[in-house]
Amino acid sequence: MRGFRNVAVVGAGTMGAAIAQHFLMKGLQVHLADANQAGLARGQGLVEASLDEAVARRLLDAEGRAATLARLHPTTDLADLAGVDLVVEAVFEDLDVKRALFAQLEGIVRTDCVLATNTSSFRVGDVAAGLAHPGRVLGTHYFYHAAKNKLVELIAGERTDAALLAEVEAFYAGLGKTPIRTADAPGFAVNRFFVPWLNEAVRVYAEGLGSIPTIDAVARAAFGVGMGPFALMNATGVPIAQHAAEGLAATLGDFYAPAPRLVEQVAARADWNLDDCTVPHGGAEQPQVVRERLLAAALGCAAALASEGVCSATDTDLGARAGLRWPRGPFELMAASGQDAIAGMVGALFARWGMPLPTLPFASSTPIALEWVQAEVHGDTGVIVFNLPDRMNALGEAVMAQLDAAWTRLEADPAVRRVFLCGRGKAFVAGADISFFLDAIDGHDLDRIHAFTVRGQQTLDRIAASAKPSVALLDGLAFGGGLELALACRYRLGTRNTLLALPETGIGIYPGLGGTQRSARLLGVGVAKSLIATGRRLDAGKALDLGLVDAVIEPPQRYADLAQLPLPTPQSGRQPQPGLEAAFADYRGEIDAATLAQPQLAPFARELARKAPIALATAMRLVDDGRVLPLADALQLELDGLHAIFATHDARAGLASVLDGSRPSYAGH
Repeated sequence: MRGFRNVAVVGAGTMGAAIAQHFLMKGLQVHLADANQAGLARGQGLVEASLDEAVARRLLDAEGRAATLARLHPTTDLADLAGVDLVVEAVFEDLDVKRALFAQLEGIVRTDCVLATNTSSFRVGDVAAGLAHPGRVLGTHYFYHAAKNKLVELIAGERTDAALLAEVEAFYAGLGKTPIRTADAPGFAVNRFFVPWLNEAVRVYAEGLGSIPTIDAVARAAFGVGMGPFALMNATGVPIAQHAAEGLAATLGDFYAPAPRLVEQVAARADWNLDDCTVPHGGAEQPQVVRERLLAAALGCAAALASEGVCSATDTDLGARAGLRWPRGPFELMAASGQDAIAGMVGALFARWGMPLPTLPFASSTPIALEWVQAEVHGDTGVIVFNLPDRMNALGEAVMAQLDAAWTRLEADPAVRRVFLCGRGKAFVAGADISFFLDAIDGHDLDRIHAFTVRGQQTLDRIAASAKPSVALLDGLAFGGGLELALACRYRLGTRNTLLALPETGIGIYPGLGGTQRSARLLGVGVAKSLIATGRRLDAGKALDLGLVDAVIEPPQRYADLAQLPLPTPQSGRQPQPGLEAAFADYRGEIDAATLAQPQLAPFARELARKAPIALATAMRLVDDGRVLPLADALQLELDGLHAIFATHDARAGLASVLDGSRPSYAGH
């Protein structure tokens, strides 16, 4: 696989400067090119201002800022790009200009240099038309702010090389972006449903169905977002909404055309008045009608693009969450709102425009499946991928069920000799879904938590007992249930990105997926108790010293590369840790001053004092009671205590603190 260490961005406007900044922050050499010195200076200024902001927020120090800017190579001469590995074009939206630029670049860059367009208005195939080597051209559609927004849509033109697309996908994932693949179609994925959402808000306003404040409020409530469509248009620029709608309408038809009221607003060069409570034409506030129209526009267009094969439902939802920061994507919203109800809304709206009801998912009574856990096969190697990077691959009911199904599929495949478990984004699995626990507690349904944990233990037991070796690639965060999953695997591999912890006693509960039992059997009672009691985070080096991981490797660039990775020699598990054993082997979870003042515990006193007392004592008892039992009986102890621990005030307080970022106050009951 090629490396992309030396890249170029052509076009130093707002988007181009932000793209360049992202590359710079990831340690790449970046050529920033523009047609004139004034434009280049403006782009440099944007990069410098953004880095100054990073320094002010203590995300970067002065030395880091200087080192970052040292990697920036501004130029007005395209000949300076002769040696780069990748060029991202971010010039203004004029097809002739883009074509001319790419034709010029072909005569300058190496034949293996990748050419990418950030167009949002044109097909990638049209941009690449007439080039000698169109196979190396693809779309990399960024979203504002390009240095901060995780989403990048990757678009293959009709002649784009498939292997090259996979390499660019791995490259962006390695930079911390969330790439999704879409077909070369108008609006690609996200704009195809997001722009109609904006446009429909203007239509219902113009029809006298609500005021601007009411429409924005209805949108915020219905979609769970922080800003309504009118506020968003003001933030990003009202003309951008018109331009994007015109681009869609040119191919997709009148429904996508900008509303006349939107065109008027752009012509007036004015933002929307977000405080104007007037309903046009003497109309009245009709929030329910507004809600149905907005849902129909966004979800109907998402269903249409999935039906046309533009993008999978899974990636469409991921695009909405990562790029638009919607808490739920269109297809998850459909399932939550009731698919039949949404079908009725979409059918009513689309009929007004002579558009058919999309086949996916409305041709079936079953909601479309979202693949949050994916199974792949590369040679003799199976790979299970957790695919919720924006949610840190948290374990919830659906994710656990899909993990079980993915394992079943790969274990039954005779061609698969071993299975790796991996997570997209910054996490392997960053624990259980806290919202799920809180919903169950607040709904007085602790049986739901018990059933989830039983299902989880059964799945982890199957992984642990399988004749096929399982390997947890801990390239990122593995907290709580994520580390418990890794403990059920035969091998654990760390990387420079690894961070491991069992933090449950700090949030009012205890490890319930085998964490109190498998940790003690692998590492020894004292070490296991220390990890559970303190919740300390371990990097790969420390985890290797403890015997928690078997080896530390460089993160593979692609999941396919795992097929070439040899399995490590397993460690014995327990590495001598006399200090931890002496401090914690007999520790029972007391947090009184006298106990914490003991010499062996004093170094940990501050951490222990912050733990939930019931959870801490319960976890220590589970380790002690389970150590003398067969593993199956020991795991049952964890299940037997679930109702009691989740019924405590401390569990509710601790779990809630994770979501609101507060420090919990524990009452001991």
